[in-house]
Amino acid sequence: MLRRAAAVQLDIHEWELKVGLRILQDANAQITGQIFVSDTLENGAGYSTYFGAPDRTENLLRFIVGRGSNAFYGPLVAASHAGECRTSCPDCLRDFNNLAYHPILDWRLGLDLARLALDANAQIDFTVQYWQGIDSLVADSYFAALPGTWNRLTIGGLQAGRRGNRVEIVTHPLWNNDPNYFGPQVAPAFAEAMSSGYQPTLKSIFEVLRRPF
Repeated sequence: MLRRAAAVQLDIHEWELKVGLRILQDANAQITGQIFVSDTLENGAGYSTYFGAPDRTENLLRFIVGRGSNAFYGPLVAASHAGECRTSCPDCLRDFNNLAYHPILDWRLGLDLARLALDANAQIDFTVQYWQGIDSLVADSYFAALPGTWNRLTIGGLQAGRRGNRVEIVTHPLWNNDPNYFGPQVAPAFAEAMSSGYQPTLKSIFEVLRRPF
């Protein structure tokens, strides 16, 4: 998403930029990941250097989430795209160079991460414009395809399915599913399911879309 947005902002072809990920260990022995952008040509035009300035990096993130300009964000969230593209497609993130990553690319998560990079307290849930309705659509097809008969319901405002006393709740990929660290979205849904006598489990919409079985 960074590469495609940078290409749109600079009016260049996205193949003129490369992106990658490197894994590092910090001074406290914690593993951290870093995204990097580089020019495709060894003696490139300096596009990656241009975005290396902190203010320009921040402006690129703002451009991605539609602050100041709707040139990139608008087509992403438009009904013609958002209604058809559940994860990624050639119109948003996919191209030949990232072929190996097509199954895991997700433009909605990309927007979430850009918003979090700008504001650590950004709202991350299914009420955000570009997530609205997708959780229900995905849950409908998912529970209809599972073996056995699953009844659709909502628990604590989250989409879920029930079979007998088993309940599976669909969560956002960036929510913590560790029972010791439930956030404000998962905790009430899990508690409601428990108080109703169900045995709840959690499955993120990322997994539901890619590895449903």
